[in-house]
Amino acid sequence: MLSRRRELGAVIAIAVTYSVFAYLNPAFLTWATFGGILTIAAEIGTITIGEGVLMVSGEFDLSVGSNFTFSAIVLGMLLKAAVPAAISVLTVLGMAALIGLLNGLITLRTRIPSFITTLGTLFFWNGMALWVTGGWPISFIAPLPVLNVLGNSTPSPASSLHVSAAWWAAAAIIFWIMLENTRYGNWIYGTGGKTEAARAIGVPVDRVKLINFTLCGLLAGLAGALQLGRMMSISPVRSGLELEAIASAVVGGVSLFGGMGTVLGMVLGTIALASIEVGLVAAGAPSFWYTAFVGCVIIVIVVINTQLDQLIFTRRS
Repeated sequence: MLSRRRELGAVIAIAVTYSVFAYLNPAFLTWATFGGILTIAAEIGTITIGEGVLMVSGEFDLSVGSNFTFSAIVLGMLLKAAVPAAISVLTVLGMAALIGLLNGLITLRTRIPSFITTLGTLFFWNGMALWVTGGWPISFIAPLPVLNVLGNSTPSPASSLHVSAAWWAAAAIIFWIMLENTRYGNWIYGTGGKTEAARAIGVPVDRVKLINFTLCGLLAGLAGALQLGRMMSISPVRSGLELEAIASAVVGGVSLFGGMGTVLGMVLGTIALASIEVGLVAAGAPSFWYTAFVGCVIIVIVVINTQLDQLIFTRRS
């Protein structure tokens, strides 16, 4: 119940965003705009689900942005080398999951905070992306069938919606079922909320975290593949996705201290930030305003969630 109430912050952010930008530009309230918001949200939203579930278990992965970029680059290189599409996609997803697994193994074996571990791997995979490409983007002149399946560079004319949004929806449903309706989901909440108590009753805490690191890496790689499919291009110079993913999760009510959060909240948080981004563009504001707005929204949402937590705790006492 508490996790549900923490989603209120994202709902408020979406309501305020739509009210403000619809007033500034009535065209903001169209299906085409909403389809564009969902399309923009799809890739970062896919990353956010993996990052958010990992945060619920009490860890962070700052390397998801570089994993995203490196995975898309490797997929592009494999497809350009005429490697069969299915083999290329499965190879990249396996590699992305392995990157997440490596983050988890280093963190759990050395007991170094995941913030530090994944900060290091963030720089490492960024460097690898620049090395294998020489700093040049990888792009396709004409879409391949596999790219259409992943992202569909030609959206629906009526809504500007790309196929990548369907992949995001599928990931959200799968992880919602896992988190809310399985014993493993209960283990995740217990691992992040009361680690020692969970360990005492037999929850394999380290295994849960390791699996979540792996899933987080897998979804980062999937998001990279989705963007390559949608844009038919990927640049090795990309930063900030990891912070956007964490911000989306936080806006959606995921606790920075673990043990609290829902997939619905992660989805709503991503839509809130994507709405701000699209709204600023529609209003003609400079692109750098988005970063400033996100910072303000995060602070406001965290304050709202903190006040809600204190209010509920007071009533229960």
